[in-house]
Amino acid sequence: MRIGVLGATGPAGQAVAVQIAAIGIEVVVGSRALARAEETVAELRGKWPGRDLPFTPGDNQAAAQADLVVVATPWDGALSTVAPLEEDLAGKVVVSMANALTRWGRDMVPLVPPTGSVAVALARALPRSRIVGAFHHLPAGPWGDLDHPLEADVLICGDDRAGLDEVARLVDRLPGLRAVEAGGLASALAIEALTPALLEVNRRYKTHAAIKISGLPES
Repeated sequence: MRIGVLGATGPAGQAVAVQIAAIGIEVVVGSRALARAEETVAELRGKWPGRDLPFTPGDNQAAAQADLVVVATPWDGALSTVAPLEEDLAGKVVVSMANALTRWGRDMVPLVPPTGSVAVALARALPRSRIVGAFHHLPAGPWGDLDHPLEADVLICGDDRAGLDEVARLVDRLPGLRAVEAGGLASALAIEALTPALLEVNRRYKTHAAIKISGLPES
Protein backbone atom coordinates (compact mmCIF):
# COMPACT_ATOMS: atom_id res chain seq x y z
CA MET A 1 0.00 0.00 0.00
CA ARG A 2 1.02 3.58 -0.66
CA ILE A 3 -0.60 6.41 1.29
CA GLY A 4 -0.67 9.95 -0.05
CA VAL A 5 -0.81 13.00 2.20
CA LEU A 6 -2.15 16.19 0.64
CA GLY A 7 -0.66 19.21 2.38
CA ALA A 8 2.07 17.13 4.02
CA THR A 9 4.38 20.11 4.46
CA GLY A 10 2.39 21.62 7.37
CA PRO A 11 2.66 20.48 11.01
CA ALA A 12 -0.33 18.11 10.90
CA GLY A 13 0.65 16.73 7.53
CA GLN A 14 4.23 16.11 8.63
CA ALA A 15 3.04 14.33 11.78
CA VAL A 16 0.71 11.94 9.96
CA ALA A 17 3.28 11.33 7.22
CA VAL A 18 6.15 10.51 9.57
CA GLN A 19 4.03 8.24 11.78
CA ILE A 20 2.76 6.23 8.82
CA ALA A 21 6.20 6.00 7.24
CA ALA A 22 7.69 4.86 10.56
CA ILE A 23 5.63 1.64 10.41
CA GLY A 24 7.00 0.87 6.96
CA ILE A 25 4.22 2.13 4.69
CA GLU A 26 5.34 4.18 1.70
CA VAL A 27 4.08 7.75 2.01
CA VAL A 28 3.81 10.17 -0.89
CA VAL A 29 4.52 13.56 0.68
CA GLY A 30 2.29 15.92 -1.26
CA SER A 31 2.45 19.68 -1.64
CA ARG A 32 1.33 22.29 -4.14
CA ALA A 33 4.98 22.52 -5.19
CA LEU A 34 7.25 19.51 -5.67
CA ALA A 35 10.25 21.49 -4.40
CA ARG A 36 8.51 22.12 -1.07
CA ALA A 37 7.70 18.41 -0.75
CA GLU A 38 11.35 17.55 -1.42
CA GLU A 39 12.44 20.02 1.28
CA THR A 40 10.01 18.48 3.76
CA VAL A 41 11.23 14.95 3.05
CA ALA A 42 14.83 16.10 3.57
CA GLU A 43 13.88 17.82 6.84
CA LEU A 44 12.06 14.77 8.21
CA ARG A 45 14.84 12.37 7.25
CA GLY A 46 17.37 14.73 8.79
CA LYS A 47 15.35 14.89 12.00
CA TRP A 48 15.20 11.07 12.25
CA PRO A 49 18.50 9.94 10.70
CA GLY A 50 18.45 6.50 12.29
CA ARG A 51 15.12 5.49 10.76
CA ASP A 52 14.35 4.16 7.32
CA LEU A 53 11.39 6.34 6.36
CA PRO A 54 9.90 5.34 2.97
CA PHE A 55 8.98 8.79 1.69
CA THR A 56 8.37 9.80 -1.90
CA PRO A 57 8.09 13.57 -2.50
CA GLY A 58 5.51 14.74 -5.00
CA ASP A 59 2.97 17.37 -5.80
CA ASN A 60 -0.60 16.92 -4.60
CA GLN A 61 -1.63 15.14 -7.79
CA ALA A 62 1.09 12.55 -7.24
CA ALA A 63 -0.11 12.07 -3.66
CA ALA A 64 -3.69 11.68 -4.90
CA GLN A 65 -2.63 8.69 -7.00
CA ALA A 66 -1.79 6.65 -3.89
CA ASP A 67 -4.05 3.84 -2.66
CA LEU A 68 -5.40 5.81 0.33
CA VAL A 69 -5.21 9.58 0.67
CA VAL A 70 -5.16 11.83 3.74
CA VAL A 71 -6.24 15.48 3.40
CA ALA A 72 -4.00 17.32 5.88
CA THR A 73 -4.36 20.85 4.52
CA PRO A 74 -5.80 23.67 6.64
CA TRP A 75 -9.59 23.44 6.60
CA ASP A 76 -10.09 26.51 4.40
CA GLY A 77 -7.85 25.07 1.70
CA ALA A 78 -9.26 21.55 1.66
CA LEU A 79 -11.90 22.01 -1.04
CA SER A 80 -9.66 23.95 -3.41
CA THR A 81 -7.01 21.26 -2.98
CA VAL A 82 -9.22 18.24 -3.71
CA ALA A 83 -11.47 19.74 -6.41
CA PRO A 84 -8.97 19.35 -9.27
CA LEU A 85 -8.12 15.84 -8.03
CA GLU A 86 -11.63 14.38 -8.15
CA GLU A 87 -10.77 11.91 -10.92
CA ASP A 88 -7.60 10.73 -9.17
CA LEU A 89 -9.47 10.25 -5.89
CA ALA A 90 -12.49 8.43 -7.33
CA GLY A 91 -13.17 5.11 -5.61
CA LYS A 92 -10.53 5.68 -2.92
CA VAL A 93 -10.71 6.11 0.83
CA VAL A 94 -10.03 9.79 1.55
CA VAL A 95 -9.34 10.71 5.17
CA SER A 96 -10.49 14.15 6.32
CA MET A 97 -8.61 15.43 9.38
CA ALA A 98 -9.28 19.17 9.09
CA ASN A 99 -11.11 21.22 11.72
CA ALA A 100 -12.90 24.47 10.91
CA LEU A 101 -11.88 26.95 13.60
CA THR A 102 -10.74 30.50 14.15
CA ARG A 103 -9.46 32.73 16.92
CA TRP A 104 -11.99 34.92 18.75
CA GLY A 105 -10.11 37.21 21.11
CA ARG A 106 -7.82 34.89 23.06
CA ASP A 107 -9.91 31.78 22.45
CA MET A 108 -10.06 29.28 19.61
CA VAL A 109 -13.66 28.70 18.56
CA PRO A 110 -15.28 26.32 16.07
CA LEU A 111 -16.77 27.43 12.79
CA VAL A 112 -19.65 25.55 11.19
CA PRO A 113 -19.25 25.26 7.40
CA PRO A 114 -22.44 25.47 5.29
CA THR A 115 -22.31 21.68 4.93
CA GLY A 116 -22.05 21.21 8.72
CA SER A 117 -18.49 19.88 8.71
CA VAL A 118 -15.34 19.77 6.61
CA ALA A 119 -15.73 16.01 6.15
CA VAL A 120 -19.20 16.40 4.66
CA ALA A 121 -17.93 19.20 2.42
CA LEU A 122 -15.27 16.84 1.09
CA ALA A 123 -17.88 14.13 0.57
CA ARG A 124 -19.92 16.52 -1.57
CA ALA A 125 -16.86 17.66 -3.51
CA LEU A 126 -15.76 14.04 -4.05
CA PRO A 127 -18.99 12.09 -4.61
CA ARG A 128 -17.13 9.06 -5.98
CA SER A 129 -14.70 8.83 -3.04
CA ARG A 130 -15.19 7.16 0.33
CA ILE A 131 -14.73 9.86 2.98
CA VAL A 132 -13.68 8.93 6.52
CA GLY A 133 -13.03 11.45 9.28
CA ALA A 134 -10.03 10.72 11.52
CA PHE A 135 -7.00 12.23 13.33
CA HIS A 136 -8.83 15.44 14.33
CA HIS A 137 -7.75 15.63 17.96
CA LEU A 138 -4.05 14.73 17.84
CA PRO A 139 -1.66 17.59 18.76
CA ALA A 140 0.68 17.80 15.79
CA GLY A 141 3.90 18.49 17.70
CA PRO A 142 3.77 15.59 20.17
CA TRP A 143 2.27 13.24 17.58
CA GLY A 144 5.17 13.90 15.24
CA ASP A 145 7.72 12.77 17.85
CA LEU A 146 8.73 9.23 16.91
CA ASP A 147 10.67 8.70 20.13
CA HIS A 148 7.68 9.32 22.41
CA PRO A 149 4.45 7.73 21.07
CA LEU A 150 1.29 9.69 21.79
CA GLU A 151 -1.26 7.66 23.76
CA ALA A 152 -4.67 8.59 22.37
CA ASP A 153 -7.95 7.38 20.97
CA VAL A 154 -8.81 8.43 17.42
CA LEU A 155 -12.50 9.02 16.74
CA ILE A 156 -13.33 7.90 13.21
CA CYS A 157 -16.59 8.45 11.34
CA GLY A 158 -17.89 7.65 7.89
CA ASP A 159 -20.75 6.18 5.90
CA ASP A 160 -18.71 3.56 4.03
CA ARG A 161 -18.26 0.36 6.04
CA ALA A 162 -15.21 -0.88 4.15
CA GLY A 163 -13.60 2.55 4.34
CA LEU A 164 -14.12 2.74 8.11
CA ASP A 165 -12.57 -0.69 8.54
CA GLU A 166 -9.55 0.23 6.44
CA VAL A 167 -8.89 3.43 8.38
CA ALA A 168 -9.43 1.67 11.71
CA ARG A 169 -6.82 -0.93 10.80
CA LEU A 170 -4.37 1.81 9.86
CA VAL A 171 -4.97 3.74 13.11
CA ASP A 172 -4.54 0.62 15.22
CA ARG A 173 -1.14 -0.03 13.61
CA LEU A 174 0.18 3.39 14.63
CA PRO A 175 2.05 3.39 17.97
CA GLY A 176 -0.07 4.47 20.94
CA LEU A 177 -3.28 4.99 18.97
CA ARG A 178 -6.61 3.19 19.10
CA ALA A 179 -9.44 3.63 16.60
CA VAL A 180 -12.89 4.30 18.07
CA GLU A 181 -15.86 4.34 15.72
CA ALA A 182 -18.11 7.35 16.34
CA GLY A 183 -20.84 6.89 13.74
CA GLY A 184 -21.45 8.15 10.23
CA LEU A 185 -20.35 11.39 8.64
CA ALA A 186 -23.10 13.16 10.56
CA SER A 187 -20.85 12.80 13.63
CA ALA A 188 -18.10 14.84 11.96
CA LEU A 189 -19.70 18.11 13.10
CA ALA A 190 -19.36 17.20 16.78
CA ILE A 191 -15.90 15.68 16.33
CA GLU A 192 -14.48 18.68 14.48
CA ALA A 193 -16.11 21.20 16.81
CA LEU A 194 -14.50 19.57 19.86
CA THR A 195 -10.99 20.41 18.64
CA PRO A 196 -10.97 24.10 19.67
CA ALA A 197 -12.00 23.07 23.20
CA LEU A 198 -9.03 20.70 23.38
CA LEU A 199 -6.75 23.46 22.12
CA GLU A 200 -7.99 25.68 24.93
CA VAL A 201 -7.39 22.92 27.48
CA ASN A 202 -3.84 22.62 26.22
CA ARG A 203 -3.30 26.38 26.28
CA ARG A 204 -4.69 26.88 29.77
CA TYR A 205 -2.90 23.91 31.31
CA LYS A 206 0.26 24.25 29.19
CA THR A 207 0.08 20.62 28.08
CA HIS A 208 -0.66 18.48 25.04
CA ALA A 209 -3.80 16.64 26.07
CA ALA A 210 -5.40 14.07 23.78
CA ILE A 211 -8.60 12.03 24.02
CA LYS A 212 -8.82 8.70 25.83
CA ILE A 213 -12.22 7.06 26.16
CA SER A 214 -12.94 4.82 29.14
CA GLY A 215 -15.38 1.94 29.40
CA LEU A 216 -14.79 0.38 25.99
CA PRO A 217 -14.57 -3.42 25.81
CA GLU A 218 -11.13 -4.92 25.36
CA SER A 219 -10.53 -5.96 21.76
